[in-house]
Amino acid sequence: MSPSGTDPIPTTEVGQTPIASQFYAGRYTEIVASTFDAGGPIADPDLAFVVGALTFLDRVDDAQMVLSTWSEAAPAARDPASRRTRAAGRFFLGLAAARAGYFERAHTLLVRQAMADRHAPDAWVRGFVFQGLACQRYFTGSYARAAGHALRAVQAAHAAGFVYLNMLATDLRGHALVQMGHLQRGIALLEQANQQARRVGLSNNAFAVDTSIASYVARFVPDQRALTRVEELLRRRSHDSYTRRALLTEAAVQRALRGRGRDAAQALDDADRDALRGDTRRGKVTSLLARLWVTRFADGIGACRDLVAQAHALIEPRDVGFRAELLAFVALLARADGDDAAEQVVVAELRELWRRSQHFAAKSALGQLDPGERGAVFDEDGLTPLLRAVAQRDGSALARIVAVGWYGVIPELLGLTPGRRIVLVPGEDLVVLEDHGEVVVRPRPPRWCPPLLRLLASGEASKARIVAELWGLRSYHPELHDPPVRTTIHRLRTFLAPHGDWVEVHADGYRTTVPVHLLGRVDPGPTTPSLWEEGEVPALDLHQPAGAPARPDEDGPLGAPDRVAAQVLGRLAGGRPASVPDLARALGLSPSTVLRALRGLVAHGEAERTGFARATRYRALASDDEIKDIR
Repeated sequence: MSPSGTDPIPTTEVGQTPIASQFYAGRYTEIVASTFDAGGPIADPDLAFVVGALTFLDRVDDAQMVLSTWSEAAPAARDPASRRTRAAGRFFLGLAAARAGYFERAHTLLVRQAMADRHAPDAWVRGFVFQGLACQRYFTGSYARAAGHALRAVQAAHAAGFVYLNMLATDLRGHALVQMGHLQRGIALLEQANQQARRVGLSNNAFAVDTSIASYVARFVPDQRALTRVEELLRRRSHDSYTRRALLTEAAVQRALRGRGRDAAQALDDADRDALRGDTRRGKVTSLLARLWVTRFADGIGACRDLVAQAHALIEPRDVGFRAELLAFVALLARADGDDAAEQVVVAELRELWRRSQHFAAKSALGQLDPGERGAVFDEDGLTPLLRAVAQRDGSALARIVAVGWYGVIPELLGLTPGRRIVLVPGEDLVVLEDHGEVVVRPRPPRWCPPLLRLLASGEASKARIVAELWGLRSYHPELHDPPVRTTIHRLRTFLAPHGDWVEVHADGYRTTVPVHLLGRVDPGPTTPSLWEEGEVPALDLHQPAGAPARPDEDGPLGAPDRVAAQVLGRLAGGRPASVPDLARALGLSPSTVLRALRGLVAHGEAERTGFARATRYRALASDDEIKDIR
């Protein structure tokens, strides 16, 4: 590597030692163990990379001590090696401060102390200066300027032949573009940085870029594959806490949107432990904002009030991405309180934030809250129209919400406070099972399921009432009707899994332990079949008139299949449709016997069935002469 300029090249050049190579590969723990923790002296060419390794392990105080001790020993050193050490060490400490949200400290390191070196003859030094300026601008919301400084860092890295810095600067340019809503252009640069990292064996840096790409896609594209990619990365080992925390919080938000409240809470707990260990302001804010999303869909927007106050106390005004996300929750709280004036104040603040920063989070929040904004605030933004529908309680978006798997937002979309309930959605042929952020959608329920659930939710439904209302039978006989009722309840519990226990037994029948909501009106028309066809549920007619002939034994001569079929077909002569109960009463046979005969006649083309359930009717297809021949 030959830096441009006239400065002499040091014999052991900073950035080309074995420790530097380990640093580029992300082996931070090994570096710290063999240098700082070992207690021996740290070679000058290695010192900046020991500082960097310590910062990436969240040991910022140790890193500051190492650089300060070295600076005190060589306060005015202007040789090329010292300038490189100072530039790189200053950058790593400043980056750690910016990531943590300590912007004044970051400004001192990345701007005030670095500006003198922006015209340094060594392109290696200039590259770190411009990359530091880009980071400071990025973390304080000046994304266009951040992209400009990062481009200068790329140019300096090319001049120095410094692949690692080239990768960092390209990565930051991609981040800046995505923050302004240019997803595809930003992702293209991130992919380029990823390829650069993999080409020279920087696997950990490539993993960090993969993490960024997965998180951004999840924020713009409402697709299950986006969450799947985040979860795949979580199963791999992260090389630094910042990357792992970003994955955990993104997974928490996406799981909450998809109705996986318990999994979301677990991810948050893991992220919180990491934030407490690192004790960084931005780490805590990242976890708090993710918890706001999870709480919103598990307990309702009203439960977010304390979390909003905590986040407000931690968010620095220049951290525009965090601030925009928080303001959206403040506006939703004002709306829930019916305070239109407060909501409009927040919307105005979001407009000003968008004007100054061009951050996609501010524009997305406006798209959700402001009726004057378009539903899709960017061409590549697929989330804002859905979030807008939820915020506006637009039930017409339910089909789209279900199609992308955002089950967790359904209660809020329907204007319901999160709780434990069953929601029947006949318009979409769905049953929604909700338990405080755990939402399961059961598509295409059996047609007997919704009326049975409504019946059980109306109170303690006795078995006699179930038999009467579900199958239209006027009399209830436990020895005949209890088995099919138990079978039906078992099938219902299976359908409601994992919430089968929401249907419980009481003294005389069954009931639901949670409320059942009906979205829209259901017309149980004649085309709605029940669990069994008419006549399949056995019934005894205990009210036969005195002297009436007993029903023939189905196994005796009069119950022979051909004889019964002839009787049934004869009764259908003339083409007048008849139901199973009508035929059973007229012929003195049981409904099940008549039904078996009718099925045989239909199978042989001698009779035709029309309608469903209680509207089922049969009529003869054979001519009267053919029927006489059968007789």
